[in-house]
Amino acid sequence: MKAKPKDEFVPRALREVWEWKDSIYQDVKHLPTDQALHEIMRMAHEAAIAQGAIPAAPAKVAESPAKYRAKRRK
Repeated sequence: MKAKPKDEFVPRALREVWEWKDSIYQDVKHLPTDQALHEIMRMAHEAAIAQGAIPAAPAKVAESPAKYRAKRRK
């Protein structure tokens, strides 16, 4: 019986993760670490918006005309 190469034992999903990781690295390898992290976060945010995971515009809290004040205890 012939032994299988190591690559056959690696799940397809894990290979995809390695490809994504390498792709991201290739996009930011020329940047300093702090800028690279900022760029990765920006790309992740854009991807999340594109997938509908988060809304494109931040939610806003409605303003109330009434001012709420607690009564002081005597």
